[in-house]
Amino acid sequence: MKNILRLLSISILVTIWSCEKENIIEKDVNNSESESTFLRNASNNSSNELVILYPDGTTDFEKQQKRIEYGVSDYKQCKCAEENLELWIFNNNNTNDINIEEKKETATVDEEIEGVDLNPIISIPQDQFVINFNTAGILDVALTKIVDSNQGLTIAVLDTGINYHYEGFSDNFLYNSSEDACIDNNSEELFGWNFVDNNNNPFDNHSSMHGTVISHIITSNLDSKNVHYQLLPVKVANENGNINYFDALCGFQYATKKRNIKIINMSFGWYNENYELLNKFINIVEDEILVICSAGNNNQNNDTQQPHYPSSYESENILSIAGLSGNFINDISIPNEQGINGLSSFSNYGNTSVDIAAISEDIPFVFNNELFYYDGTSFSAAYASFYSAYYYQNGMSAQALKNQVIATSIYSQNLFNIKYSAYIYND
Repeated sequence: MKNILRLLSISILVTIWSCEKENIIEKDVNNSESESTFLRNASNNSSNELVILYPDGTTDFEKQQKRIEYGVSDYKQCKCAEENLELWIFNNNNTNDINIEEKKETATVDEEIEGVDLNPIISIPQDQFVINFNTAGILDVALTKIVDSNQGLTIAVLDTGINYHYEGFSDNFLYNSSEDACIDNNSEELFGWNFVDNNNNPFDNHSSMHGTVISHIITSNLDSKNVHYQLLPVKVANENGNINYFDALCGFQYATKKRNIKIINMSFGWYNENYELLNKFINIVEDEILVICSAGNNNQNNDTQQPHYPSSYESENILSIAGLSGNFINDISIPNEQGINGLSSFSNYGNTSVDIAAISEDIPFVFNNELFYYDGTSFSAAYASFYSAYYYQNGMSAQALKNQVIATSIYSQNLFNIKYSAYIYND
C-alpha cells in the first residue's frame, strides 16, 4: 500500500509538530502546519555555554589561559573544521552562579577573543510518523557510493545526514575524502563527517530522513542532466532534528575547506537573533561559495516581521529561497492572473531578504515502495541547489553563479512579494 506523508519542513528553535498519514486513494488533504507564533523567538539557548572564536595565531597555551580566566569547566573543539572555534561549557551545578549573558558581554569586548555567540538549538521537525528504514548506517555500503576522484563541483548539505542505503541514489555520488581526510576521535574521514557524534559516519537517523530527501532532490536532478558533481554530507542534526549552533558552525567551516566546494545547502533556520559567527564565516567565503538557504515556513514577511536566519543575512553569496505554490505550477493560467500570490500559503517572503522561489509542495519521495509527499521551503532550497549546480561553470565566482541563477529564473508578476519576482522550475 502506498501512503502519503505530508511533511512541512519547519526550521525553528523549538518545534511542536503534527501531521496526518493517509491512503493515497482517499481524498488528498494537505495537513501541513505553519510555525506556532509563540515558538518563533530564538530563545532556546543553553544557560551555560558560549561559542568562542579566537583570533588567528592564538596558541594552545593562550587558549588554555583564557579558559582559566573565564572559569570554563569543559570545552569542545572543531578539530576537523576550525581550530580557533570552541564551545565553552560552564559548571551549572548551581545555575544561580552563572550569568551567561554577562559572560558573553565580557567576552565580546575582550580583545583576545575575535567573536562570541550563545549556543541555541535549531530544530528540524521530528514527525510523529516515521519512515521505517530498518537499518543503521553500514559504512561498507557507503564506500561503494564514493566517487573514484572528485570531479566537477562539490555540493555540501548541512542537515540530518544521509541514508546511503537508499536505493534512489546513484552508484557513485559521495565525496572522496582520500586526499584531505580528517582524523579525529579515532575515526578517519571517508566521505563526510558526523558533527553530532564526532565520527566519520554521517548516517541519517532522523525519522523523516530530512537530509536524505534534500540530498536526493539535488542528486537525482543533477544525474538527469549529466552534471559532474560529488555530494558532501555534513551531519549537524541529531535523530530528533536538533542542531547545536556550535555544530552548525563546525559543519559549515568543515565544508568550506573541501575540494571544489561551490555550493552549501542549509535547509534550516531560526528567527530573530542575528548570531554573528555564522554570518562572519559566510562572508569569509563570499567570493567562492554560494550558500543556499530556505526562507522559512511561517507565512511572514522576513523584512518587516521577525527576520529568519541564515536566509536574512545580508551576505552577497546567500541565495534565499521561498516556496512556490503547487497551483502556480499545475495551472498555467495562475501566473498570468493579476493579484494572485504565487507563493505557498506557508512560505515566508520579503522584497529585500527573499530572492526567488522554487517548488515546495507535493515533493514525491519513494522509500520501500511507499510514496511520501513533502512540503516546505527546505525542499525549495534543495531544488535551488540543483539548479545552481547545473548552471555552474568552471571558475565562476559565487556572485557570478548567483547572478546566473537569477537571470535564468522565470519572472512572474504574481511573485510580487519577493525580491526578484521570479521562480525556478525544472520540468
